[in-house]
Amino acid sequence: MSRPPRLTSGSVVRLRREGGVAHFPGLSQPRCIDCARYSEAQRDELWRLLCGAEAGAGQVASPGADRRRFSLSVEDADGASLWALTVAEEALPRELVVWWQRADTEAERGGGP
Repeated sequence: MSRPPRLTSGSVVRLRREGGVAHFPGLSQPRCIDCARYSEAQRDELWRLLCGAEAGAGQVASPGADRRRFSLSVEDADGASLWALTVAEEALPRELVVWWQRADTEAERGGGP
């Protein structure tokens, strides 16, 4: 696996929660983190969390039908995908879930980054 690219003010991080038996449409909406809104220190923190998610991607998921996963991606200012990863929710750094909870949904942003 490759590491996520360093986040710049032009980067957009997309996060999507998928799977699980109980599907709630509001929780599965893609969410966006527009890095232009955050300081360099905050972008570095987010980058470290994405690196931590990548480390967790190699973990074996717990058995069971009701398992959720997160699809993560980093795009540049032009919308080109630079990095993507899918990881089991239980292997995701808890702090990254907090970023996901605070992120804008695409519906709130009019569908674009």
